[in-house]
Amino acid sequence: MISIIFPYGRNLHKLVNKLSRKYEIFIAGKKDSRIEHENVNFIKEGDLANSLLKCIEKSKGDYIILMNCDVKNAEKCIEKMVEKAKKGADIVVGRRNINIKSKLAKLGVNLLFPKSRLVADPLSEIFLIKRSVIKDIELHPIGSKFLLEILAKGKYAKIDEIDVDMKRRKFNESYSTYSKHLLKLAWKEGEVARWVKFGIVGLSTMFLNEFLLWLLLWKLPLIFAGAISIEVSTLTSFILNELWTFRDRRRGGIKEFFKRMGKYNFACLLGVMLNLFVLIFLSKVFGIHPLKANIIGIAVAFIWNFLAHNLWTWHI
Repeated sequence: MISIIFPYGRNLHKLVNKLSRKYEIFIAGKKDSRIEHENVNFIKEGDLANSLLKCIEKSKGDYIILMNCDVKNAEKCIEKMVEKAKKGADIVVGRRNINIKSKLAKLGVNLLFPKSRLVADPLSEIFLIKRSVIKDIELHPIGSKFLLEILAKGKYAKIDEIDVDMKRRKFNESYSTYSKHLLKLAWKEGEVARWVKFGIVGLSTMFLNEFLLWLLLWKLPLIFAGAISIEVSTLTSFILNELWTFRDRRRGGIKEFFKRMGKYNFACLLGVMLNLFVLIFLSKVFGIHPLKANIIGIAVAFIWNFLAHNLWTWHI
C-alpha cells in the first residue's frame, strides 16, 4: 500500500479526488466538504508538524509520500517516485526548481548538516520514504520540513531524486524560527561541537608553531625555521583533526589518508594567503593597525579553513 500525506491546501480537493481511487490519503488539517472518499483521512493535531506526524503514525502504507498541491502533474510525480522506490531507493526526493532565497538556505543547511549534501534539495517538501527508514525514529520537525531530520536520523542505504515543477506561490515560512530549529538539530547531531573541536585544534597548533619557531631560530635561518614550524604544525593539526574533529568521516586506507593530507595542506596554504591578504589590505587601505588587522585575517582564514576541510578535505 502507498500512503500519501498532504498539508492542508485550498485547492487540494481536485487532486485528492483523483488520487483517492488508487492511494490511501491523509490530509493534515480540517475536513474539506468537497472531498468525499473512504480513502481520505483528515487529521488536525495542534500545529502542522504534529498533524503531519500523526498522519504518518496512522498511515498503513509501506511507502509514505509527502506531497503538496503546488506540484505540477502530481500524479506523474508520484508514479516516478514509486518506480524509483521499487528499484531499491529507500528515499526519493522531489528536486524543486528553487529560487535564490532557497539556494542560500540550502547552502546554510549544507554547512550545518553533512548528510544534507546527499541530495540536491534537502529542504524539499516532496519526497517518498519506505516506512522502515523512520521506524523507531523520533522526529521533531518545524512545519512540513521533515526531510532534513529524516536524512540526519533515518535508516537508509540508497537515495534517489526526481525533478518536480512547482507552481509559483508566496512563501510565508518563518526563517528565524526554522533557523533556531536547525541550530538545535545541529547541536544534537554534533556539528556545532565540530566547530569547537576545530577551533581547539587550531589554537593548540598555533602555540606549537610559535614554540617550534622560537626553538629552531637558535640554529636555523628564519626562512627554514619558519617553513619547518609551519609544516610541522600543519601536519599536527591534520592528524588531530583526522583522529578527533572529523574521525567519523575517515574513509579508505592509506592512499585516501595521504590524499586528505594533501588536500589539507593545500587548503591551509590558501588560508595563509587569505590571512596575509586581509592583513595587508586592511592595514594599507583602511589604515587599521596591523595587529588588529591580523586578528580579522586570522578569523577569516579560520572560517575558510573550516569550510574547506568540512566541504572538501573530509567531504562526506
